Order: sequence, then structure tokens, then C-alpha cells
Amino acid sequence: MTEGLFSRKDVARLLGLSDGEVKYWERSGLVRPVERKGGEALFDFKGLVAFRKLKELRQKGLSPGRIRKCLGRLKTIAPESEQPLAELGIAVEDKEVVFYREGVKMDCRGQLFISFSVPSSKAVSLTLREEDLFFRALEAEEEGRWEEAEGILHQILQDDPQHLDALVNLGNVRLKLGHPSEAEALYRQVLSIDPDHVEANYNLACLLEDKGRLEDAILFYRKAIHEAPDFADAHFNLARALEKRGNKEEARRHWRRYLELDPFSEWAEWARKRLEEE
Repeated sequence: MTEGLFSRKDVARLLGLSDGEVKYWERSGLVRPVERKGGEALFDFKGLVAFRKLKELRQKGLSPGRIRKCLGRLKTIAPESEQPLAELGIAVEDKEVVFYREGVKMDCRGQLFISFSVPSSKAVSLTLREEDLFFRALEAEEEGRWEEAEGILHQILQDDPQHLDALVNLGNVRLKLGHPSEAEALYRQVLSIDPDHVEANYNLACLLEDKGRLEDAILFYRKAIHEAPDFADAHFNLARALEKRGNKEEARRHWRRYLELDPFSEWAEWARKRLEEE
């Protein structure tokens, strides 16, 4: 542990999270490292608090997709907050995320909070089981156990055929196993249900770029960034795609934004060179 900073392994050990969970939340952009050393993401105390809050929200039956979407909205109504999970008063009431600001309780859209019905204990239990399986699948993916991950994701989808994050990850697994057309179909299935799903937009863009369908890829990169403006990898890939199309000036804007978001990544020096060369 670097003094005052925590690695992914530190976070996992201190909070009882798996490595896959920590990486998932970081990739989702819900907790941003304050710096990187040797490619290792490092988090400060606010980051540690944010991870703890994410764990609490998940234990209360909220899916990762729902948490991600709600916090994405929070950034629009509290843009000054670097780590909304750690800096704002956030709670779950009647299975809805609410937050407190200047003595006012609001929902994730910034509207005064209205109570909603509470799901049955059976439904909450099912959600918790699904999410436990989901993070087990993530662990299997991280370790390259693709068939095992696929089997776990199918278990989730048997209980909930519209578990969007499971569908996206199943697409990732099918792509790794050499079935890009199936992966594309799964990403598009998710987007037919939720056109704003960040990872589905981003993963579909990556797949389409690999297939040489550059214009379509750019469209979906833009959508991912529209829904998650701080998604560093999406800015990087969009900049690269725009350069391929000859849109160098717009590409420069995304190279700069990428460096603002992730200045210590292993690709940061490459992005700086792209800016220097133009």
C-alpha cells in the first residue's frame, strides 16, 4: 500500500470485494483512480469510501446497471462532485436510490423524491443471487476461463432473461471464443432494451471497428461518450477512429480529453505523441 493510497488488491482485501468487482466498478467509471504507477491504479480514501458504498448498494438489491445509470445522472446535477458516492449523502429507500443535497432529498433525476413500491423479499433475494453469480462470471473472465464464465452467465439469464449486464458480458465471452456475429447480436439485443447502455454501445463500437465498419463504430463510440462523458477508453478509441477517417481536429479533442481523464495510463504517452505529431 502506497502511503495514503490503495491498490486494487488493497481495496479488495479491506472491503471484502473480489478483484473482479473492483475492476468492474473502475471500468464502469464509478470510481476513478487518483493516479497510476507502473500501470497500477491507485485510489485515495474517497475512492475507498466510494467502493464501500457500491458494495452497500449492491447488497441492498440494486443491479450494477441501475447503480451506473443513477450515478451517471448524478454527475449532471452535481457536476462539481469528483466522487459522488463518497461526497454526497446517498441512500436506498424503498429500493430507490436517493441523495441528499443542501437539506433536500431527491431522486437520481434531481426531482423531489417520491416513494415507490417495495419489491418482495423473494425478488430481492433473486437479485442478490444474480449479482453474486455475475461477479463470479467476471472473475472467470478475468482469469480467461471463458467456458466457465459462459455457463455462469447462462444461469443468470435463466432467472432473468433481460439481465442486461449479463447479456453484454455473454457477448464479450462469445467474442473471445471466436463468435463475433453472436456477440454483435447480443450487444444489439441489449441496446434494443436500453439504448443508453454504455458498455453495450462501447463494445459494439469496438467490434464494428474490428470488422472495418468505421462509420458505424464512430456512431456507437459517440453514444457511449454521450452517456458516460468520463469514459476514458471510449475517448481513446473514438480519437483513433476519427484519425482513420481523417477527422484529425476532432480526434485531437478526444486525445486531450483522454489525457485529462487518464494521464498515467500505459497508453497516455502514445496519446501525447499523437498530439505532438499533428
